[in-house]
Amino acid sequence: MFFEAVPVTPETLLGEVRRLAEAKYRFVTMSQTVLDEHTLCLYYHFDENLTLTDLRRACDLFPQAGMTHLRMEVDKDRPIPSISSIYFCALLIENETQDQFGVRFEGLPLDYQGAMYLEGEVARGPYFTMTTVRRASGEALPKGPGGEQQ
Repeated sequence: MFFEAVPVTPETLLGEVRRLAEAKYRFVTMSQTVLDEHTLCLYYHFDENLTLTDLRRACDLFPQAGMTHLRMEVDKDRPIPSISSIYFCALLIENETQDQFGVRFEGLPLDYQGAMYLEGEVARGPYFTMTTVRRASGEALPKGPGGEQQ
């Protein structure tokens, strides 16, 4: 990651989010990283005084630049507390995360129960995972199924 994130747990999340709301931080969004089949890492992004800038430039020029990020590793089989009681707008990204990653948020005021974007007959979320492989300098690209370079 190119930003620092404060680690929180499901038990400490709401207290930390409430503290940010009282300090007049704006909730921007939440992003997710799949760690393994059962574990998801959630990143909550907050902005202070509308100072949100491009994260890559912010990191290089002005670390944090009025932004705060929370990081929470969660077990996909256990419900996660919803922050929508503090930031109502979070219900959108929380419902989307339920659809795409199969986790559950507890306390959503409007809970689509995994059907905000997906039809009822969809058995699993349509997201995909990607792995970055580093090659040594000069190492050839792997061959595709037809023998062509990828």
